[in-house]
Amino acid sequence: MIAIIGILIALLVPAVQASRESSRRNQCQNNLHQHGLAMQAYHAAQRRFPPAFSKPGNWGWAVWILPQLEENTLYQTLSPTTSTISVTSDTSRQLAVFICPTDSTSPIHAFYSGYAKSNYAVSEQVCDGGSKIRVTQITDGTSHTLMIGERDMQNQAAAIWAGRDTTSGVASVIARPTWPINTAYGGGTTCCTSDTGCTRYAWASLHKRGANFLFCDGSVHFLADTIATDPSQQSCSKPAPANFTLQNLYFRDDGNAISDAEF
Repeated sequence: MIAIIGILIALLVPAVQASRESSRRNQCQNNLHQHGLAMQAYHAAQRRFPPAFSKPGNWGWAVWILPQLEENTLYQTLSPTTSTISVTSDTSRQLAVFICPTDSTSPIHAFYSGYAKSNYAVSEQVCDGGSKIRVTQITDGTSHTLMIGERDMQNQAAAIWAGRDTTSGVASVIARPTWPINTAYGGGTTCCTSDTGCTRYAWASLHKRGANFLFCDGSVHFLADTIATDPSQQSCSKPAPANFTLQNLYFRDDGNAISDAEF
């Protein structure tokens, strides 16, 4: 009898763990859905997407959409139009909408000056430094263009929601397809001079075999970490158009045809 109970427990535990991870992954996808709705509402009001960060204050894309995420009080407290980003009790506050529950690492970012962690990094093809990109500029189609993707802090360098950290530069808010999805962070326990290949720009998650992404049409897709990507661009240079699936999904106007079956 004891042996049978042991076998049953051995079978049950993985099933329970899988169920919990499925729930966490669904919550992560729901976060991205909320980001998509907020981005679209921001665009409707401003006729452009928010910048990844906006000088001189360096507040990030996530701050600019706080009112659309029902965080208007925090937005007013930060006053991004009249202030400069800094570490305070407000910018070190964990916001659930920017946390993937699968990533149980510290809510305070390990590398980026003590700001609150975010598990989501924006594509600079949609939100760049000081940019004012409109949906009409996404000529490859909103359903085939990435907007936001995951980045964990256990194997990767995650991000922060407050904006551009001077220690890490734009990697604190922006991601690039120069490295495959789920590339591990190569900078050890510090950031960022030791990360000589700029692996910190990669999208990554703690979900098995891929990561969740928000597309510019508001849809959310799980992209496998085996998706085709250009191996020649694994560096600190800005990505260049290339006829590989990840690059085609990244660039908003490269003109390369892509089918839904590819992702």
